[in-house]
Amino acid sequence: MLILTRKIGESIIVGENIRVVVLEVRGRQIRLGIEAPADIVVLREEIFNRLINENLEAAKFNPEDVEPAGKVLEDTVARRSALRPTRPGSPCVSVESKILGRLQVPENQIVSFVSGLPGFPDYQRYALLPDLPRSLFSYLQCLEDPSLAFIVTDPNTLVPDYRLKNCSNAMKELRAESPEDLQVLVTLTIPPGRPREMTANMMSPLLVNPDQGLGKQVVIEKPQYSHQHPVLAARPGGDDFLPREAWTAG
Repeated sequence: MLILTRKIGESIIVGENIRVVVLEVRGRQIRLGIEAPADIVVLREEIFNRLINENLEAAKFNPEDVEPAGKVLEDTVARRSALRPTRPGSPCVSVESKILGRLQVPENQIVSFVSGLPGFPDYQRYALLPDLPRSLFSYLQCLEDPSLAFIVTDPNTLVPDYRLKNCSNAMKELRAESPEDLQVLVTLTIPPGRPREMTANMMSPLLVNPDQGLGKQVVIEKPQYSHQHPVLAARPGGDDFLPREAWTAG
């Protein structure tokens, strides 16, 4: 570990384009200013570790829990959103998914997370696939690891006034001209065998520019957004899922 001594106003340079400045020393706390390119993620260590752990947990869902969880969620919320439709004649690529099997995915449903996702930095390419035509869930299937997938949904189905602010750096990185160009998704964590206890990571949404095929996971450090938002906590009445015989495919 490199140990340096700095005074207020002095800085250190990391690499060629990251500058860390000591702004203030107050008791046992130090305020730092960090100048870095937009594509460099700068987070407090505890937030970064929390994001990694939440992504790791979100990737552990059991496929048999997805449909009952989705059915209860559909009975709870009023708003629905869908992925952008596939362009006619869009070329397809073959995808092997451990959960969904062999798929032919239109290229305009493939998203590149250039920096990877926290916890999975070595994988950049994912397919964004609807679960069912009218489902609130979609799959984010990794193309480089067939065993890696996430369940995602539109956060506005859970929190109607969910809003992003100060996302100009992310817009630039995703080549978006306005916030309306971006699709916002959040990952769901479904504890194995306990789908009623699923949570949504409202603190770290996924921003996707479908037209550019680019995506990025960001962090919103606001007290009203939790990394473990209880999805079904507000469901009025009843605790049981519908029996499997009552599920429908459409």
